[in-house]
Amino acid sequence: MADYGAQRRRRRAQVGRYDLRQHVVDTDGTVKGLAGDDRLDALLRAALELASEHDLDQILDRMVQCAASVARARYAALGVYDTTGRIERFVHFGLDAETVARLGDLPAGRGLLGDVIVADGPIRLADLTADPRACGFPPHHPPMRTFLGVPVRIGSRRFGNLYLTEKQHGAEFDDEDERLVVTLAAFAACAIEGALLVAAERDRAAAMSELAAAQERGRAQQEMLARVIDAQEAERARVARDLHDQIGQALTAVLLGLRLVDGSLPDGPDAAEARARTDEVRELVAQALDEVRQLAFELRPTVLDDIGVVAAVRRLADNLTQHFGVRVDLALDGLDDDRRLPAEVETVVYRVVQEALTNVARHAEASLATVTIVDDGEGIRASIVDDGIGFVLGDDALCSLGLAGMTERALLAGGRVEVASVPTEGTTVTLEVPL
Repeated sequence: MADYGAQRRRRRAQVGRYDLRQHVVDTDGTVKGLAGDDRLDALLRAALELASEHDLDQILDRMVQCAASVARARYAALGVYDTTGRIERFVHFGLDAETVARLGDLPAGRGLLGDVIVADGPIRLADLTADPRACGFPPHHPPMRTFLGVPVRIGSRRFGNLYLTEKQHGAEFDDEDERLVVTLAAFAACAIEGALLVAAERDRAAAMSELAAAQERGRAQQEMLARVIDAQEAERARVARDLHDQIGQALTAVLLGLRLVDGSLPDGPDAAEARARTDEVRELVAQALDEVRQLAFELRPTVLDDIGVVAAVRRLADNLTQHFGVRVDLALDGLDDDRRLPAEVETVVYRVVQEALTNVARHAEASLATVTIVDDGEGIRASIVDDGIGFVLGDDALCSLGLAGMTERALLAGGRVEVASVPTEGTTVTLEVPL
């Protein structure tokens, strides 16, 4: 056993030093003859070369060279065809670049080549020019007589065919040639399958990398959008406070000053005229104060931060009824005025309800809107239903009604918004957001 192992190691060392490309053609362009054991050695060495290669182009080139060497053929080619049986790739050996350029297009897989494609096994011909299937040779094609065609299978799929012509010294291809080339085709098929798997894995890795990059870009965009919305809410809150605390208080002071002026005027015809003008100014200031308070409420109601979303929605409903004459019914399930939700959820729920009710007031021509908010312990579901004129759903409508902004806010909180509307039958906006 020890002697056998040493012989095997020496054999491997000899095979590893073999370079097939140094043993392919003579100086006159003919393939060197390999006899008996030499051809078997060449086959084994070729198998090792193919097994060590993972680049498909290199495998196909070496496969064609190996086939020419072991079969003593002047010309060799490999036709790779697609699922329709047409040759989509043609790797050749033995033709110089000038001849290839003169031949033009690749073979289409008709005639004898087409028969090899569908044949169950190898095809050998002593004189292919005498075979009626040997047709379609283009001008400038070198003369070819002896022929050996061997299919190359990968599993149950036919990958292509090896074509060998012009055996050395004009001899015919024999059984030994066929066995060697069939064996080579089997070795090559394993190498091709491995290369295809490597390429597929490389493509899969590239696709996974691109997917990961796309997901990372998506996360970055979501984070940026979240920061923008948070900044907007913070700015809304700041402006709302300034309006309420500064401008609102200033206008209130003006009203008080006007009241003092009115009380300090003496009786008489001139005073009556002055009081009338004072009343007009006081009415304008009161209207401005109301508009400032309304604007501050729309920007960011303090009740949302101080008490919670339920109280804020109640105020929103009362405000809509007061200013637009639309009755709003509020139904709660699992919620009350004392229940607080996470700040992000409260903001999303309030903004979606606010946007939906604003659309009801401005566009729906509705007389009634029903707001239902349900807390099932796992998430919040809010629906806003109106009895208005409805609309045809479409991208333009969704953008113009601000529904895209609702969707973005819901997505950032892990939720979703659905809109359903039919002309003359009203509109329903539904928000679902997890807790």
